[in-house]
Amino acid sequence: MANKTNSIVIKILGSTAKNIILLVNILFAVFHLFGVIATIISPLWTTFFAYFGLFSPFIILLNICFIILWIIKKRKLWIISASILILTYPYVNSVFTVPYRKLTNPTFDKEIKVLSYNISSLSGVKKFDDFVKFIDSTDADIICFQEFGFFRKDKDKLKNVLQNKYPHSHIWYKNQTKNYWWGVATFSKYPIINKKKVDYNSLYNVSIYSDIAINTDTVRVINNHLESNKFTLSDIKQYRTLNEDLSGDNIMNISSLLSRKLSKAYKIRASQAAIVRKVIDNSPYRLVVCGDFNDVTGSYAYRKIKGNLVDLFTATSWGYRYSFHKNYMLVGIDHILIDKSFVPLSSQIDRITFSDHYPLIGSFGIKRSK
Repeated sequence: MANKTNSIVIKILGSTAKNIILLVNILFAVFHLFGVIATIISPLWTTFFAYFGLFSPFIILLNICFIILWIIKKRKLWIISASILILTYPYVNSVFTVPYRKLTNPTFDKEIKVLSYNISSLSGVKKFDDFVKFIDSTDADIICFQEFGFFRKDKDKLKNVLQNKYPHSHIWYKNQTKNYWWGVATFSKYPIINKKKVDYNSLYNVSIYSDIAINTDTVRVINNHLESNKFTLSDIKQYRTLNEDLSGDNIMNISSLLSRKLSKAYKIRASQAAIVRKVIDNSPYRLVVCGDFNDVTGSYAYRKIKGNLVDLFTATSWGYRYSFHKNYMLVGIDHILIDKSFVPLSSQIDRITFSDHYPLIGSFGIKRSK
């Protein structure tokens, strides 16, 4: 009798466990769909979906784990997550990339290399000469810096060093004080025939575009540093307390803090992205759009700006992208987008630590415009 009772209890517990796992599986499948919706619904309307886009790598990996689990268990329930991931493949591929444009014999007239790099005002550079050597080693044709800032004693130091190789530049200092300059900068081997700031509201961030004459073509390069989340040192210290204190109250307090900061930034970036999108739509020239978007591929701001442009990393590289590597965060918030008429050739994220961002280096081929 006891054995029979134990058997019934085990069956009930087993059935309950399977149902709980199934429920969690369905929940994370829905979370994945919320992440996709995050790229469509503006945070100006609601920021609810935006957080699912931010955590998309974790959500996708969990759905893959559920597929493996159900296959091992020989249950057809693997179809739940598999069908969701397959139906949203472009979204999944933007997070964990398998290149979709592998050309064996690409045809183009000229190859152009672009370096996009948030240099954090060179705050992490202990040896300036080493930084300059790295920049020189990339041999980029166009360089787009974000957080291009200097204290007074170093004003124009980097610009002067780059002058010989990059005689053409477009620099806009968003903030200028007596002792400090901060903004974005585009350097080019080719002549810059037009320079303009992209007007949007921000205390610290800015976008510019530079029309660059490359042989008989003109390419508009839009260099962006969209709104940051403005995490202070105090916020970061509080966030790091999770290492010692995983109590419910501490988790709730930190979650509330992060949510307030992220929500505000999501809304501002949505407005900025719409303005950048207008510049893209009104451009008389083919485009390169790059910089620190402060948003991942699973975000509204990224998708709004990308439109029908080609993400150079998605087109040519493998695996999970991450370009920001500070405070236990490994996220891809820096991007290089190119005109669909250009030929994507290569893209890499160099793991060099002059900044809390890694530099993006990409190359593409230009077919002569008709």
